Amino acid sequence: MNNHENKEELLEEDNSEEADESRVLGQDIRKPNKEKVFFSNGNPFVTYIFIIIQVAVFFYLELNGGSTNNSTLIKFGAKFNYFIFEGEWWRFFTPIFLHIGFLHLATNTLSLYYLGTLVERMYGNLRFVIIYLFAGAAGFIASFLYSPSVSAGASGAIFGCFGSLLYFGMVHPKLFSRTIGANVIGILVINLAFGFMVPSIDNAGHLGGLAGGFLGAGMVHFPKKRKPLFQSVFFILSSIIVWVALTYGFSDQVKAKDESHLLLVQDYVNQEKYEEAYRLLKKYEQSSLLPSANFYFTFSFVEIKLGLLTEGKTHLQKAIQLNPNFPEAYYNLALIFYEEGNVEQAKLNAQKAAKLKPKQQEYLNLLQELKLIPSSSDGEE
Repeated sequence: MNNHENKEELLEEDNSEEADESRVLGQDIRKPNKEKVFFSNGNPFVTYIFIIIQVAVFFYLELNGGSTNNSTLIKFGAKFNYFIFEGEWWRFFTPIFLHIGFLHLATNTLSLYYLGTLVERMYGNLRFVIIYLFAGAAGFIASFLYSPSVSAGASGAIFGCFGSLLYFGMVHPKLFSRTIGANVIGILVINLAFGFMVPSIDNAGHLGGLAGGFLGAGMVHFPKKRKPLFQSVFFILSSIIVWVALTYGFSDQVKAKDESHLLLVQDYVNQEKYEEAYRLLKKYEQSSLLPSANFYFTFSFVEIKLGLLTEGKTHLQKAIQLNPNFPEAYYNLALIFYEEGNVEQAKLNAQKAAKLKPKQQEYLNLLQELKLIPSSSDGEE
């Protein structure tokens, strides 16, 4: 009897151990399955479409003026503050598909291939489109606020992919750390550090895109796991942030400080399109904004090229009123007075220019011509 009972106990223990082992094995099997399901919510065909679009647009730019030409970039939809102020709001989206030079295209295309496919598999096709475009627009809104430069590229949207992965880490911290966490954090830190070390990189656009990707992911959440209240909070928060940013960006305070229009003027000047430059400057002067010393100096330069010396002189004097330490303005004003035969005013302004930049050779040459300092030939005699 005892032997029989002992056998039954041993059998029960064996069965119990097998059951425990089965449960552990089941958990181990389910973990990979759960991870596999989480990273298989969509085939990444949208990523490939975006890659095709940006490559095609790049070659189109190259055939129509060049992807590094500001005028071409502006013509085809780059972020250009002056035209955004004029109401061209789509310039928050179109620059996502434009790239400046082949290296810019190559690095962003490679990054989009690796990050985009991952994010699209996690969030699904439609959610990925929303995250990517919202992050890209957020990046260019941030760039609009903090940089007057012409800007283009998918960098903000790609940083948005990082933002969506950080959102995944917030919602599923264990799964994030067990799978992609270390790699994502490491690559993100390296990219941000690199951006701050290179002055030409638009860090505002990168940070704006990163925040936009995080907020966009919160609005759409994950497939088959809707959280209406949670998503509504993210939608309201995103709407408030965008509204505040655009309200500030379009304020007269920001407009008055922005000089993005001078970039287009400079392009016109480089191409000797002085009439186009003059029309743009005249339009800006007639607005309610207060032009800067740089604006008046540039305007005077264009007017001098067009032979409008009286108008050019007036604008140089306005530039000096706004910035009394403007040697180039004094020098050009001296040249105009000299051309008009007003030698005394020419001498006065030439001396002021040379005092501010005593080693500038062209200023010294003018002083010699005006007999204010001896020339080298006089010294030899």
